[in-house]
Formats: sequence, structure tokens, C-alpha cells
Amino acid sequence: MIAALHRTPPILVSLTLAVGLLAYWLAGTTIGMLAPLGALFLYARGYLLRSLWGGLLAAFAGAAVIAILYPGPVRESALSLVASVAVAACIGALIVRDPSRRGARDAAAQRQEPVHPGGRGAIPDDVAEGAIHPDDRAAIAQAAAYAFWTGVPQVTSYRLRQPDGSYRWTELRAEPGYGVSVDVDAMVSRPDDRWTVAESLGETVQAVQAAKVIESLHGKAWAFDATGKFTYVTPAAQIAIDMALEDLNRRLGEREFIDGGEVGWMRGVHPDDVDGAAATLRHCLKTGEPWNIEYRMLRATGHYVWHRISARPTRDGEGRITGWFGTSIDIDVYKKTEAALREREKHLEQLIDTVPAMIWSMSSEGRPIYLNRRIMEVTGATLDTVKASDGSLSLKKMIHPNFWELAEQTFTRSVVTGAPYNIKYLQHRAGGSYRWTQTRAEPLRNEAGKIIRWYGVSVDIHDLITTQTELNLRKQELTRLIDLVPSFLWRLTPTGAPNFFNRRFIDFLGIDEGNLEKSQTERYAAALKAAIHPDDASRVWAEIKDCLSSGRPYAMRYRLRRHDGVYRWMDGRAEPLLDDDGGIIQWYGLSHDIDDQLRVEEALRESERSLRQLVETLPALIYCAAPNGEPIYRSEKLGEFLGFGLEDKDEDGQTRLTGTLEAIIHPDDLPDVKEKYGRSLATGAPYAMKHRLRRADGEYRWVETRTAAMRNAEGEIVQWNGICFEIEDQVRAQEALTLTQERLARAAQAASLAELSASIAHEVNQPLAAVVANSHACQRWLTSDPPNLERAQKTIERIIRDANSAADVVGRVRALFRQTDQARNLCPLDAILHEARDLMTEEAARRRMRIEVEVEAGLPSLELDRIQIQQVLVNLIRNGLEAMEPARRGVLRVRTLRAGDFVRTEVRDTGMGLGAPDKVFEAFFSTKPNGMGMGLAISRTIIETHGGRLWAENNQDGGAAFIFTLPVESKADHDR
Repeated sequence: MIAALHRTPPILVSLTLAVGLLAYWLAGTTIGMLAPLGALFLYARGYLLRSLWGGLLAAFAGAAVIAILYPGPVRESALSLVASVAVAACIGALIVRDPSRRGARDAAAQRQEPVHPGGRGAIPDDVAEGAIHPDDRAAIAQAAAYAFWTGVPQVTSYRLRQPDGSYRWTELRAEPGYGVSVDVDAMVSRPDDRWTVAESLGETVQAVQAAKVIESLHGKAWAFDATGKFTYVTPAAQIAIDMALEDLNRRLGEREFIDGGEVGWMRGVHPDDVDGAAATLRHCLKTGEPWNIEYRMLRATGHYVWHRISARPTRDGEGRITGWFGTSIDIDVYKKTEAALREREKHLEQLIDTVPAMIWSMSSEGRPIYLNRRIMEVTGATLDTVKASDGSLSLKKMIHPNFWELAEQTFTRSVVTGAPYNIKYLQHRAGGSYRWTQTRAEPLRNEAGKIIRWYGVSVDIHDLITTQTELNLRKQELTRLIDLVPSFLWRLTPTGAPNFFNRRFIDFLGIDEGNLEKSQTERYAAALKAAIHPDDASRVWAEIKDCLSSGRPYAMRYRLRRHDGVYRWMDGRAEPLLDDDGGIIQWYGLSHDIDDQLRVEEALRESERSLRQLVETLPALIYCAAPNGEPIYRSEKLGEFLGFGLEDKDEDGQTRLTGTLEAIIHPDDLPDVKEKYGRSLATGAPYAMKHRLRRADGEYRWVETRTAAMRNAEGEIVQWNGICFEIEDQVRAQEALTLTQERLARAAQAASLAELSASIAHEVNQPLAAVVANSHACQRWLTSDPPNLERAQKTIERIIRDANSAADVVGRVRALFRQTDQARNLCPLDAILHEARDLMTEEAARRRMRIEVEVEAGLPSLELDRIQIQQVLVNLIRNGLEAMEPARRGVLRVRTLRAGDFVRTEVRDTGMGLGAPDKVFEAFFSTKPNGMGMGLAISRTIIETHGGRLWAENNQDGGAAFIFTLPVESKADHDR
């Protein structure tokens, strides 16, 4: 191409311009002329260049004249041509005035003049056609042309004929700007060619010749001497790196390259690669080892391109290195392709390892060759563990034993037949568990259809299987639910034809499912039509027809005949299922048997009528209130008694409850009623009170009101129910009775005081009578003659003793009521208890009863009045004996024990118990017909004066218990 341009006559310029003008007139644009003009400027020189400039000037002048003479569209086209010619001229000027590019290309053109006898500058056509395989010639030509016009290096493989006539695959590297066929001898014989070959080759002639040979084969070659100084570089290489031979060998420091210095060619190596390349070359220069290295070289375009550098030494007859020759192969495409492949491989590996599936591959014979990372992490298996000893697949460590046989049969069948492999099984996991997994595998076949590889994926479907199992169970449960639910479920088409009855409905109607003469819809429709009660049929079908046409829900009650002929009431309901556009898809309905419910409702209504009649006829006033106490119901009698209705007291500013209470409750009773009723509402406790209620005529009448809460199953109050009894007559009678009781009590108290006085008089009378008798005796002894003083003295001593005895009786009575501590000494309580028992043993035997005494060991002595405590014990024992019936052969148990700082004494009988344990200690209160009611009161007073306490309680198993405690430390000691 370059040689052709050199010999091109001026007519070529004319033809090129003619083609551009033709394209201009046909397409209406001159853009297409710029490319051929730029190419001509790039390679034209001498006469051709001058002709090109002349043509452009002529075109410019002609277009300008046309633009001036012809207005309208012609002028616009001419002006466009003028502009395009101007642009082409500017492009040509820029190309022509670039001295570096111009010089390089001129030099390249001069140095690459062909030396082949058939013509300078190209390999003969007959040689090229004969050396390249006919099937590859078009691809080689296309690659060379693409490299020339685009400037992009091309790498193409083709078959080259060998001397023996065979073809071998060869790699072509095509770059713009240089040829590939060079006469080595002719170029070496021209020592004046300074641009390509050094002036003095010296001992490197052999290396240069080798480089020329390499240049003829690969297009880029070079040679340097034993010190690393370049002696030859192909023109194509110099153009590619934009460095001449002098630039490559220019020393950049004081030292030579072999001694560690820098030279010009190092400037064209990537900074990251230059140190390694220089160090490797120095090592090879010193050792003679072949130089093989890859690094990035700076192109004239300003880009770094990967090259593979290979160099070998030449030696003389004595084996000394005389020079080096080598080649530089552009591997940038390889490097980028390799990097892209590595990145793609890495990405693919990451994708395979990251994808949520277990991926694997096997050979065509079924031998495992790859497991992705996920399958190894999930199962804990490795490529070795899934192989048997012969290298075949072993699934026993990855599959549950129950699936071994199935998996092996399925796998073997797929390997033998080539059919896809698909199986679901339980897969063993790294943690020891098993999970449901689905494995699929497909064969990869070559062009002949032969299997060359198996690729498979295993996906965890445990959750899916579990979900499907649950869905199946739910489906079964739903089916059972639909069939067992105590209602009749059915479905209708949009036109009203029944297409589904649940099992309970089918059994109710008695439909024969084995009858295949009619379709299911026909059987259901006939059975339903025959089952509806004749009195309800017209109403039911009319309602269904209206619902089908309007789409409104269906609800009505009707009678349906059971399979045994009995009609039962049904509550039927149905609603349509609509699509997104509002169209009816299906009707879903339910018919519930309410026959029993209707009968119960009728019975409840009858019961309600009876209950209402009962409430209205009861001799009581009935009312109901809401949980907050607001009245919500009154019986007819209560309404008549009060004289106003529920709503009559609904006034602004107060509730119905407040207005009602203020209107019907006596003012003196209203505060207590509000307080107690409010407490019941707050706590939920029952309410009971006697108060006065205003009657319709204005008179207040005494009533007894009782109210209790009605609660639901959760214990929440839902209503208050109350009743009022009129007790006016009872209150009046009670008042009269109370007055009479008070009078009787006063009379009884007077009688009791008289009896007490008589008892005290009896106690005092005996010592006083003895005093009087002894006084008379003393008088006789003193008046006798002679006076008997000795007898008188003894009589006086008796008088003094009896007087002191009377004084003691009076003193003890006074001390009892004054609560004094006179006559108290340390006494063992158990001794007093036994004395009291002995005193009452005869009476107990007479009543056919016995007394059991239990005394805890080690009780301390107490400071007490022995006589008073004995009287208390005797009184309690007597009361216990009197309380027990003789027929029961009762046992009275007396027990004394230590209770902290007190000694506790219990007297328990087996009688009827006490009705009011707290009232028995009141003075003049007695449960015995002839009792005074003073014994227990005096006993409590005695115990309390000793610092103790006396109380009564009922036994859990029947009878009563009287218990008193006495302090271990006396009151006097405590006061001290």
C-alpha cells in the first residue's frame, strides 16, 4: 500500500476527488470526502502531495464561484463544499506539518523498500498464495487491512505450508506501518543505513542477521551487543515506540547499563516493570542465560502495551557471547484477555460459590470432579469423601440410608441412558442432621452428541417439603373440618347451579353418590329441590333468584327435609366471591340446622313469660341495675309503690341513680344508703340494709333491701339484681319487743343483784354468826364467878378468827371489783387444776360424763389468787358439763400448756357450741334457763385482774372451748 502510494500518478488524486464530489452531489454532504483526503495527506509526498493541494485549491475556487453566481439551494450546497474543502485543507496542513510523524513515516517508507526480485515492498502474490492455506487467506487479508486502517494490532492464526508440503498452524501479528517480508542479506550489506542498523556492527553481525530473520517471520526484531547496547531494531518497532536507535542507547548517567546505569530504552518501560526488566537483562548479559520476560512498553500513542520479550545470545567459535538477538511480541490482547478470563473465572467461581445452591460436576462416566464451596460447607463433604476407591461416585456419606438404593438406581440409569437426573431425598448435613434436598443434573454433549460432562445442582427443599407437608395436613384438616363441621356447607355457580355439598349435607339429604347417570350438579340440584318444604319453596327460590341477579348476600330461614322424611328448620346464608372486576366467581353458602334452637328459644320465651309472671306476682319489690348502679328495670309492683317510672328522674346535672335515691330514700337514711351502696358498687360485695322508702302517697315505709351482683364467666359484673321487702309491721313489732326485753332485762338484773346480795350475805353471815355465838360464850365465861379467863381468852381468839374470815370475804369481793392484787402467792397451776377437777368429779359422774386433764410438764408456778382461779376453773368446768347432753356420754377435756410468756388453759366440751361467743361474757347474759348470767362475767374479770385474757370459740368438730391465759411474770413484778 505504501509503495503503491509512492508510485501513484496525479490521476489518482483526480479520481479520489471525483469520488468525493460524486458522493457530495448524491448524498448532499461532503463529510465522506474527509476520510480519503486524510489518507492521501498521510502518505502522499512530492508530486503527489502537490497535486493534492492543487486539486483542493481548484475545488475550493470552483465551489466559491458557484456560490457567488447561483443563489438558492445551489449556493447552500456550494458553501457546504467550500467548508468541507477548508476542513480537508486544515487536516492536510496538520498532518504535513508534524515533523516527527512525517520523518518517521518517510524513514519507514525509505527503509522498507522491498529487496525481493519480484518487486520492492511486498511478498509476491504467488508466494503468499502458495504458502497460506486457501481457507485462511481471506482472514489474513482482512486482519492486515483492519490493522492498517484502524491502527489496532491484530493477532490471527492461520495454516502455513512447510517445505515438505504439510501445513502447520502459525500466528500472524499485523500492525500498521511496516511489512513482514524483508531481504536479510540486502539490509545487512548497507552499513550506511544509520536509522535501522548501527554504523559498526562489529561482532554483532551474526546477531543482526538473526534479528533480520526473526523480522521476516514476526515483524519485530532487534539485536544488541554483549554489553546490552542495541545494534539493530526493526523500523516497525521504532515507529511503534517512537524511539530511534540512538534514543534507545542514549546513556542517562555516568555508568554503563551493564554496570547498573540507565539508558534510553528504560524510559519506554512501565515504571512498575523497569527495575525487574533491567535487572533480568543484566543478569542474562553476565550469565548468558536466555532472556525471557514480560513487561509493559510505552507506545507512540502514549499507552502502555504488554510485550513478551525473548532474547538469545550468539557465540563465536570459542563460545564467547558476541551479541544478542530477540523479538518482541505484542501480548497486550493476551494479557487483557487473560485478565478478563481470570476475572470472569473468579466471578464465575464466586457466583457458583455464592449462589444459594449446591453445584457439582461429574465426568461422562459419573466420576465426581468438582464440588462448589457451598456443598462442602453445608454437607461437610469433600471431593475425596464422595469418591469410592475406584474413583466412582459414592453417595452413602451424603444420603440417608433409606434413599441409598433409589439414588443409586436413578443415578446409574441416567449415566447409562443420558436421561436427566432428578431425585428428592434426605441429605446428610455437616451438623449431623438430615434435610430434604432436590438434585437435578443434565448432561453436556459435544457436537457429535456424546456426553462429555454432567452438571448438577442440589437445592435445599426442606422448608418447601415441610411447608407442603403442612399444607397437605392442613388440606386434610380443612377437608375433615368441612365434612365434620356441624353445618351444611355448599357452593353455587354464578348461575345458581350447586356444584359442591359437604359430606354432612350429602348425608342429610341422602344423596346417592354412586349414581352416575346424572352429573354431580344435576344430582345436587334435584336433591335440593325435592328437600325444600313446599310452603317455603317459592319464597326460597325467589330469594335465590334475586340474590343471583343483584349480587347481594343471601340470608333466610326455611325448612329442609331430612333423608328420613322429617323437616327441620334451617338458617341459610351465602355470599358471592368476586373477581377484581366485581364479577361473581362462586357463591359460598352455609345452612345451619336451627330446629333444636328454635324449640329451645320457644321454651325460653315460655320460661321468660313464666318468670316475668313470677316476678310480678311475688310479694316483693324487684329491681335491676347496670354495673355502675344505674336503674334499668323495676317490677310492676315497685313502680306502683314508688309512683314514677325509670326515666322520670333523668334530670340534667345528675344521674338517674342519684335522682332516684334522693326521691325515694328517707333523708335520715340517705347518707348511709349512698355509702353502703357505693361501697358495694366499688367492691362487688352484696348490699343489704334496712331503711325507709317513700311510697307514692308520700308516706315512708320501712323496707329491707338486698342487692347482689350477677357476673359473667370471666367474673365481671354485668348486672345488679335487688329485692325489697316491706317490713314496716316487723319494725313496729320489733320496737315493742325490744322495749319489753329491756324491761325484762332490768327486772332480771334486779333479781340477779338480789341473788348476788343474798350469796354475799350468806358468805358473810356464817363468820358473823360464829362471832355472835362466841361473843355470847365469852360473856358467859367472863360473868361467871369466878370468871373463867382461859375460856374467855380462847373464845375471844375464835371471835377474832371469824371476824377476820368475814373480813376476808368482803375484802375478796372488793378486791375483785377493784382489781387489786391482794392474797396472791406463787402457786402451781396444775395443783389448782387438779383440785377443781376433784371438786367436779362427783357431778360429772352423776351426769355420766368424764373429765380428762392434760398438763404440760415443767410449767412454772404463777403468782395468783388460788381461791379465785379455782372458782374460775370450777365455773368453766360446770358450764362445760351442763352444755353436753347426757345421752352423748360427753368428755370434757382440760389442757394446760406453755404459750410463750403465758400459760394457756383450754376447757373444751362436745356440746352444741355457742351461738354468740362474744356475748356470753356480758353481765346478766345466760344461755341457761335458770342462769344468772354473772358466772362468766365474774370469771373474765378475775382473769383480767391477773393480767390474762379469757375468750370462747367453737370447735371445728363441734362443741365449745373456753380458753384463758395467765402471764408467767406477775403484774406486780412487771410494775416493779
